Amino acid sequence: MRLERFMRHKPTLFTGGYNPEGTVKWVEEVEIIFEAMGCTEENKITLGTYVLREEANQW
Repeated sequence: MRLERFMRHKPTLFTGGYNPEGTVKWVEEVEIIFEAMGCTEENKITLGTYVLREEANQW
């Protein structure tokens, strides 16, 4: 399953807040994982939203 494979990479949970540098770093991190996995755009959305927490999960 893609979720299990994605989580094996230990992506950082993203909680939101005002931290532009942290946001960019998080996006870059998950994009590297997505590329390594060969994810489709649809899978990127599903997997990316799985690691959103707190304020970020309200987007």
